[in-house]
Amino acid sequence: MNSRQRDMFLWQWSRRRRVGLATVALRGALIGAAGGLLFALILGAGFDSGGARDSAWFLQRLRDFGVLLGLSIPSFAWIGYSGATRVFEGHEQIFQALLRQGAVVPEQPPVLRLADRGPAIAVALTAIGIAVFIVVLFVMYG
Repeated sequence: MNSRQRDMFLWQWSRRRRVGLATVALRGALIGAAGGLLFALILGAGFDSGGARDSAWFLQRLRDFGVLLGLSIPSFAWIGYSGATRVFEGHEQIFQALLRQGAVVPEQPPVLRLADRGPAIAVALTAIGIAVFIVVLFVMYG
């Protein structure tokens, strides 16, 4: 991390941390719960057991879907909560360590060069590539 990247981190984190750990953890849990709901909807769409589609069949599918919801939403919420908490605490530790070393939070965001943004660009391109492949898989096998 060069001095411009350090200053950008200090400037951004000094603003992002204002909401506090509890708010970040709650947001993470809510996003995780939404992911669990989406997971259950995608997985539940594949429930089909052939045979007669009577009220017994419907009640069984409803029960199965309820179990799926009951397992996936809390599980994904926990993943979101724990991930958000870890990231917040990790960034806070880095922030405090930089301040202890004598770094000062800048008043204005620093201007980054293209070379300073290289790692972030690489991560963004990789994430976009993964998302495109996931969409392709859904289209091909959905």
